[in-house]
Amino acid sequence: MIRVDDVLPWQEYEKVRQDRIRRSAQLKKTRRIELGDRMSILFENRETVLQQIQEMVYLDKLSKPEEIRREIQIYSSLLPCGGKVKASLYIYAENEEDLKNIFKTLPKIYDSIYLKVGNKLVHGEPEAGREQGEAFSTVQYLTFDLEGNRDTNMEVIVLHENYRFTAKIPSELAQKLIQEAYQECPKLS
Repeated sequence: MIRVDDVLPWQEYEKVRQDRIRRSAQLKKTRRIELGDRMSILFENRETVLQQIQEMVYLDKLSKPEEIRREIQIYSSLLPCGGKVKASLYIYAENEEDLKNIFKTLPKIYDSIYLKVGNKLVHGEPEAGREQGEAFSTVQYLTFDLEGNRDTNMEVIVLHENYRFTAKIPSELAQKLIQEAYQECPKLS
């Protein structure tokens, strides 16, 4: 659970921001899996979500507890818990023309991501509301409901008619994902 007290006031954060960004980048390296040349997936946890909240508080210069609480409520949906792994899918485009090509050749690619846990294929449910007609956001939030499965033999699989890719999740990360997924979900106030 992330509380208002966990978030530094933006003026204090400004003093340590570069160090925090560096530390966050190091953490994300261990939690990001490249899915070919078009995508990567970042498995979220408390630290990655807290850093995102901290950045939003800093960038928007938020200082009132209710403003910070609102950011926490928005981003808390990315916290793994209740048997669910949470991830951010990043879709890469080199420029506007490349992005239009992605929309045309990889429609709904974000709805084609699976987590293979042991022998079970778990569909990554995209967050609703991130589509704009034929276009879509190049950052998608996915939820993988493990349905009680605790197997640490894991792979990320992309099964799209125009894009296929499989990546093994390192054992150490898979163990963390299982541990984080089965934490109790925080009660939002």
